[in-house]
Amino acid sequence: MMLLSESLKSKVTTKLQLDCPEKLHGSPEKQLDELFDFVIERYNHERLEQRQMAASKEEMMTNISHDLRTPLTAIIGYLGLVVTPTTVMREGDQQKYLETAYHKANQMKMLVEDLFEFAKLQSSQITLNVTDFSLGDLFEQVLANYAVEAEKRGIRLTTQLAPDFIVMAGDSEKLARVLINLVENALKYGQDASFIKITGQEKANNQVEIRVVNDGPAIPQEALTQLFNRFYRVESSRNTGTGGTGLGLSIVKGVIDKHHGSVRAESSEELTSFIITLPKKQEKEE
Repeated sequence: MMLLSESLKSKVTTKLQLDCPEKLHGSPEKQLDELFDFVIERYNHERLEQRQMAASKEEMMTNISHDLRTPLTAIIGYLGLVVTPTTVMREGDQQKYLETAYHKANQMKMLVEDLFEFAKLQSSQITLNVTDFSLGDLFEQVLANYAVEAEKRGIRLTTQLAPDFIVMAGDSEKLARVLINLVENALKYGQDASFIKITGQEKANNQVEIRVVNDGPAIPQEALTQLFNRFYRVESSRNTGTGGTGLGLSIVKGVIDKHHGSVRAESSEELTSFIITLPKKQEKEE
């Protein structure tokens, strides 16, 4: 067993008294034993977190590779049929193949944009273009992108503000990306939902609360606290019908963090809500 000098014991004990006073009990020798136990426990906990993060990162890279390879394979296949001189196609097949390849190319573009945005957020290279904007106008602009799709699926898109007119400061382009990601998330995973609603409400201390709500299937309770973590993706949501990198909610959290706000999710059998709290005013970045 390693022997420590009295001076080192004193320094270690003093450090523990300052950082973790609740860990100290009994004689100096017992306190030192408790310190070693505490340090070992913390070390093991950090190692476990690192291993879990590495495993999650590896899984995410595997998922991204799959998500990129799948549309790329389809694009090559359909374009190969079109450009091969010996291919015999029925009337309308060429147009159908080109439209499918175009759709798959756009899907890849969205995946790459998600990766690029995520990489910028993680490297702190992103800056905010802070301006004053109308929250209601932002809501309407975002939902206008999904009017046709929502109508086809029988989903009502609505907004609500309290008060009726809210002006706040922030990077409206990046906050629009946040709302787009949350609406797309509701459309992808909110099967059988009848509505998607975006609300804004002024709160105390110059805060604004934004909610994106739908009545689709509930998110498992054990997943709610991890949804915004890097590399996390609810396993049950991975299927060929949804697509995406699984980075959308990480991007949401990154943008909201840059605005000095917070985001969380609540879900029950009746409603699923993504709740954003933002300061009404923002300092402009130099």
